[in-house]
Amino acid sequence: MDKRTSLEITQYIKDTKTPEISWQDLADKIEKIYNVKLDKEKVRSRYRKKIVGKKLISNANNFEQHYQNGEVEINRVFFESEKPKTDKDVLRLLGYDENVWEVVLWSVGEWNTSMKGEDGQPIQTVNNTIKAKLRPKTQTELTPEEVADIFNNLIVKPKQIKQNLKKIKSFEQNRLKELSGIELHLGKMAWAGDTGQDYDKDIATNRFFRIVQEIINQQSIEQAAECLYCVGNDFFNSDTINATTAKGTPQTNDLRWKKMFGIGLELNINLIDNLIENFEKVHIRLQSGNHDTMSSFYLYMCLMQYYKDVKDIEFSTNYKDVQCFLWGDCGIFFTHGDSNLKRTIKSIPAEFYKEWGQTKYRELHLGHLHKEVVVDDESGMITRRVGSPTGTDQWHYEERFIGATQKYQTFLWDKAQGLKSIQYINF
Repeated sequence: MDKRTSLEITQYIKDTKTPEISWQDLADKIEKIYNVKLDKEKVRSRYRKKIVGKKLISNANNFEQHYQNGEVEINRVFFESEKPKTDKDVLRLLGYDENVWEVVLWSVGEWNTSMKGEDGQPIQTVNNTIKAKLRPKTQTELTPEEVADIFNNLIVKPKQIKQNLKKIKSFEQNRLKELSGIELHLGKMAWAGDTGQDYDKDIATNRFFRIVQEIINQQSIEQAAECLYCVGNDFFNSDTINATTAKGTPQTNDLRWKKMFGIGLELNINLIDNLIENFEKVHIRLQSGNHDTMSSFYLYMCLMQYYKDVKDIEFSTNYKDVQCFLWGDCGIFFTHGDSNLKRTIKSIPAEFYKEWGQTKYRELHLGHLHKEVVVDDESGMITRRVGSPTGTDQWHYEERFIGATQKYQTFLWDKAQGLKSIQYINF
């Protein structure tokens, strides 16, 4: 038997052998096709040594079932393969990307098989069967390398700063300008034919720059010494590579996730550059949203690194969902507001008991509902939901969440007199 014929026979055995075909039937087929006489033991030995010995996967007892919700059930037989010990091992052996798929459950079976070799001596082989249920990840995190790549390659082109109050005016040392997280939903796409108005990255960017200019205009009159700016609060419309929220709700976007993050970083650097030039000190805090839980955190960390050597800016390493900022007799509490509102209100005095005891004027500022709502719960704290400058998307239109003024609010605080004024930027 020449080498070419031997290779062809081996491939034929691999392609033909199933549980329904006996070794003798296979030997008879080989003799008929190739005119080579092999007994069933030699056919079986060739299968075990040439095919199983190379750790090829048998077609027998293998199946892969795909379901409408994206999940996959797999049963796969391996010969002389390593036994998986972790979810990563299972995904690697099955050939699924661990960055895209996650293991719901898995099990592995193992047994030894004994057979005779060509020399008549017994051969022991180990068979593994992996049964697994997989599902696509709905929340895929950026790796540290991806975050660094986005940050390092971003070209920041800030607009020209209109004025620099540090050079021309003195500041009111008792005053603080509060800038809640801008609920821009950058990346959202809406069409007037569906919702009555258009909204896309260009409209969002223009609204953002108008907010920046209005803040500078207000500051030229108010002359607050310090500023509090919260990062996040659904600044981004989605949180994953699949354009879903942090919990997996699909979104209609006009930006891919990398570009969305890059534009968002550029916009925030533009705003903070302007704040540094027009306030004595700038305080930056994290206000995570339910649309951008991860991406707002990445944005905050990038900004912290970008400004780490700037003396007039201060970041906090407190990353909790509910936070407090003290300004004299004022306690400014803030969170996104997608959790239970009543329990959130009741929990503030318990969680921030020291700050509560030091303050006389207290407000809790929330986002999430895209409209202004003021609640006085008679507990010594006013709860205020702030508006959003974002447009109406198809989901909000179909659910009839329409009619609220699209706006952004800024707050002026006095250390001894509490909240002095609220300024509205309407769209």
